[in-house]
Amino acid sequence: MSDRFCIDGGGLIAHTESGWFLQVGFEQTELAAETPPKVVAERFAHLCDSVKGADKRCVLGVPSGECFFVCDELPDSIDAKDRSAVTFELERHFPLDAESMVADYFVRAASGQIAAVAIETRRHQPTVDALEAAGIEVVSILPTAFLIARAFYRSDAEKSPFTLWIFASTSAESLSVDGGGVYRWRQFYDADDELRRHQATVADQVDASERTVIVGRSELTFQPRGRVQWCDRDAVRLAAEGAGLALGGRWGRWPDLRRGDLAPSDPLFAVAGPLRKLAVAATCCFLILSIAAWYRGNRLAAESESVRQQQRAVFAEAYPGRRVPVMLMRTVRGEYSKTLGSRGRGDAIKLPVPATRVLKDLYRGLEHAQRVGGVRLRLMDLKIVDGVCSLTVRAVDAVQIGTIAKSLETIGFDVTPPAAEQIDPSKDEPIPTYQSTLSAVWNPPANRAEEGVES
Repeated sequence: MSDRFCIDGGGLIAHTESGWFLQVGFEQTELAAETPPKVVAERFAHLCDSVKGADKRCVLGVPSGECFFVCDELPDSIDAKDRSAVTFELERHFPLDAESMVADYFVRAASGQIAAVAIETRRHQPTVDALEAAGIEVVSILPTAFLIARAFYRSDAEKSPFTLWIFASTSAESLSVDGGGVYRWRQFYDADDELRRHQATVADQVDASERTVIVGRSELTFQPRGRVQWCDRDAVRLAAEGAGLALGGRWGRWPDLRRGDLAPSDPLFAVAGPLRKLAVAATCCFLILSIAAWYRGNRLAAESESVRQQQRAVFAEAYPGRRVPVMLMRTVRGEYSKTLGSRGRGDAIKLPVPATRVLKDLYRGLEHAQRVGGVRLRLMDLKIVDGVCSLTVRAVDAVQIGTIAKSLETIGFDVTPPAAEQIDPSKDEPIPTYQSTLSAVWNPPANRAEEGVES
C-alpha cells in the first residue's frame, strides 16, 4: 500500500495494453481489455462507493496507440487562436477528418510551433457516454503517457528539459519534455531494438548533458546517449499522480481532450440556477423591448404616411394635370434619369471578365502543380464567373491540395485556404483520396507583378 499514490477528489480510468486499470483513493482494480464500457462504468461507480468520501469523478486515460501527435509550424494564414481553423489544418498531419476527431494543442513560446494531440471521436464516445449515464463526471480525457510525464515534471527538482522513456511489457514510449510541455512523442513496439536504432540515428543530435529518464525498467541492454536518470516510481504511480493533478485543477496548459464532441453533455450544470434567473430577466427585457418597438413602429408609420402625402402634393404641383402614380418614387427616379440622359451624362457599362482569359491562367497553375509539385489530380468541377473560379479537385492526399492552391497563387490567383475532405475508396477510385473545392479570384496582369512562371 505504501507504494501506491492516493488519488483525492475522484479516480483514474486508464485503458492499457493489457486491459482497463481503475483506481479510486488507494483502491485499484483491473478489467479485461474486452470489458464493455458500461461494465467499466459500473465497476468504477462501485469502487467509488467502497472508498469513504470518494467523489464520482474521473480522469479517462487514453492508450498511446489510439493517439496522434504532431509538433510543427503553423501557416501564417492561420490564427493560432482560431481553434476550428487549426483543427482543419491538422487534417494534413493526421489520418482523420476534422469532423471525426477531437484535438487540443498549445503554442510553444520558445519556437512558436504548435504541439497537438488528437483522438478519434467514435472510438471513445461509448466510454464517455457510459460513464456519464452512470453519474460519473469525466473531468479530463488525457493520454496516459502525458499523465506520467506531467507528474514527473511537476516533482522534478532540476526543471530542465529531459527525454522520458516509459517501458511497458512489449513496447516503449519516448517523450521529450521542457517547460512548455511535450514537444516530441514516439512509440516503439520492439522496445530495445527500436530504441537502440533510434539512439544511433540521433547520436549526433544529443548533447552529453541531456537527461534521459527511465520509467518501468531497472536496467537496459544498451547505454543511451547523454545522462541517464532512473525514476524510483513506476508508471502506475506516476499516472495516478498525474490524475490527481487533473482532478485538482493543477493540470496547467497541457492538452486536454475533454472538448468538442467529447465535451460534457451538460457543461452548465453548476450554474443552472443563476442561468434560470438570467433567463427570466431576459424574458422581461424582451417583453419591454417588444412593447417599445410596437409603440415606436406606430409612430414611424404615422410619420411615414404624412411624408407620403407631402410627396404626392409636391408631385401634383410639379406635374399639373398628370395623375399621381402609385409608385411615386420610382417615377421620380425615372424622370431624373431621363433628365441626366438628355444632358449627355451617364455611367459606362462594366464588362465582365472573359472566362477564356481566366481559364488560360488556371490551366497554367494546374500544370505548374503537376510539373513542379509532382501533384496527381483530377478536376471534378469548374465554374468561372467574372474572374471568380470555383474548382473541385481530387488528389491522393491533403498535402497535394495545398500544393495546388500555392501553384494557383504563384500564377496570380487569390486563393482561399482550402479544406480537404477524405473520400473513401469506391469502384471509380480504388484508393482513399482527398477532395476540396477551391475558391480562386483571378487578378489581371495589370494589377499584379509577373511571377516568371513558364507558360
